[in-house]
Amino acid sequence: MTYEELTSKIMEWAHERQIDEADPRVEFMKIAEEVGELSAAFNKEKRDKLVDSIGDLQIALLIFSKLVGVDHHAAVEKAYQEIAHRHGKTTADGVFIKQSDLDEGK
Repeated sequence: MTYEELTSKIMEWAHERQIDEADPRVEFMKIAEEVGELSAAFNKEKRDKLVDSIGDLQIALLIFSKLVGVDHHAAVEKAYQEIAHRHGKTTADGVFIKQSDLDEGK
């Protein structure tokens, strides 16, 4: 199944349950809940729960995007365009620091 087909099925599922017409604050809280579950799974090294939490978070973001009138694909594409040519450095801990932030410290 393509990502587009999967996204369509997720949105059909949400529509059948009228989740796509709910108060966006409810879905926002679902996102916060899923981030907490993701954090716990990562910290406890529970791989199955980690995978589940990542998927649940993606679904919650898709539904939230629809509720607030943002095209999820367009948002991801815009974010990629912003980072595509970004330069900087990655620390030994794996933290990427944008060049503009590095230049501010000079």
